[in-house]
Amino acid sequence: MTNNLIYGPVPSRRLGFSLGVDLVPYKVCSYNCIYCQIGPTPETTNMRKPYISSKEILSQLYKRIEEGIKPDYITLGGSGEPTLNSEISDIIKGIKSYTDIPVTVLTNGSLLMNETVRQDLCGADVVLPSFDACDERSFLKINRPHSSIDFEKMAHGLIEFRKIYPGKIWLEIFIVKGINDTESMMRKFKQWTDQFAPDKIHLNTAVRPTAEINVHTVSEDRLKNFCEILGKKAEVIAPFKKEAKNKKMIDTGTEILNMLGRRPCTLTDISAGLGLHPHEILKYVAPMITNQHIEVLHINGKMFYRKKGKG
Repeated sequence: MTNNLIYGPVPSRRLGFSLGVDLVPYKVCSYNCIYCQIGPTPETTNMRKPYISSKEILSQLYKRIEEGIKPDYITLGGSGEPTLNSEISDIIKGIKSYTDIPVTVLTNGSLLMNETVRQDLCGADVVLPSFDACDERSFLKINRPHSSIDFEKMAHGLIEFRKIYPGKIWLEIFIVKGINDTESMMRKFKQWTDQFAPDKIHLNTAVRPTAEINVHTVSEDRLKNFCEILGKKAEVIAPFKKEAKNKKMIDTGTEILNMLGRRPCTLTDISAGLGLHPHEILKYVAPMITNQHIEVLHINGKMFYRKKGKG
């Protein structure tokens, strides 16, 4: 894995061009979501600490900004759950004091039950929490949280956060076929989302490789139907259309294919080999899977990529 904590700007359906910032090492997370596109979480945690110091993060970020890049947002998220970094408030303040580029936080929302975490995020311009379940059963099946986190506490943390947070909340619901994809469940979701009062509700589904092989896509038409149930704030953000090609995509894709032609590799293998962040690698891998140049293998709890036709 590259030691670069800053990646992009990468194109985002929700955030335009987003400059990503890693606040924790790869896959340090409170959830082990079955749909995670960067692979399984080896061991979930609820421990907050300075996994990566605010000084180191801000130093790298300031250098990137000095290069003259102008992303639409600076996004705290990346390779794990950013609120696990106990210095996230200092990081947000450090960014806001240095640039007027708006700051967003991509979070699974699991730690918003903690009052300190709620206060820590109040300096961000937009918070994008996940809310993939409407009850304990589906919560355990989809998000597979740390044992200290239960559904009711997590959900009420979002309610309490809305009461104090002055910025925008864009809630994401990831729909998994056969688990949380019925109209009756959408009505249960609506009971919660009405209490969260988000500014937007984004519906997503599996259109890229996932941590577990049995995660299946819900159709765009079905997602649009769910939006009607959830109300006018809801919209589909799953990128059903093929990603645009450009020269950088082609060149990097060739390098990836060369690696995968020699042996199957995990996302971290490719990242380390090419010196690119995992989220940048995914932008190149997704169309190659669609075009059947590479395939995904799940072996011993890990997700590998392999060039088609290679053993």
